[in-house]
Amino acid sequence: MKKAIENLIGEMEGKITGYAVLMNYRQMNLCVKAEPVALLSVSVEDDEGESYGIEDVASVMHPNDYQLEIVPEDPKMIFFICKGLLESHPELKQEVVNADENSRINMNNEPEQHIICTAPEVDDDRHDLLLEGAKVFYDDCKTKMEATYTAYSAKLAQTVVGLPESEIEEAKDALESSYNTYTEMADTYNENKVKEIEEAYQKWQAKQKAKADAEAEKAAARGKGKDFGLKMNRETFEENEE
Repeated sequence: MKKAIENLIGEMEGKITGYAVLMNYRQMNLCVKAEPVALLSVSVEDDEGESYGIEDVASVMHPNDYQLEIVPEDPKMIFFICKGLLESHPELKQEVVNADENSRINMNNEPEQHIICTAPEVDDDRHDLLLEGAKVFYDDCKTKMEATYTAYSAKLAQTVVGLPESEIEEAKDALESSYNTYTEMADTYNENKVKEIEEAYQKWQAKQKAKADAEAEKAAARGKGKDFGLKMNRETFEENEE
């Protein structure tokens, strides 16, 4: 009987863990930062109609939080990689550049080219859309987790029929404890994503404020210059009148 209870809890854990991991993957594809794992959804189709994962045709570097650098194994695949990226992640800005490091050359004696993908800034519109998307994935995950817990609570109730009350309560507590552990994991994933969105949004707001302050300073300086010019002209006019 104990083994049956453990198997039941293990089955539930497998399902609710899957929901949490899937939610995390979906939220990572909401590109606030440039996440290499987001490229797993990219399908690259060549001119013969053969499809590849991006890991099959290129290597990926992560120079900073907001950029990915994709190095095609075959320069002829650059167009197809860019096309696959656009279809999977249209929000990423793409730029094809010549490689650094003393202008490396490829097997055809041409400059090696890389694809730089940059995550867009989180402005007012993206902020709202990203939060909405994260919430959709989170709510879907929690709904499925709760439904699974309810279903396995019913299965457990049937499994423990005839056991002493103390053992029944122990089994229920074990099931609930497992459920709480993985719902907390989903909560943490979601909290981290929301924090990431808010931090990127605050970064954009700070940039906009700095830009507005700089423009205000320039405007103020121009105003002072005009006032000074008018004063000088007035003084010159008064001197000439005398």
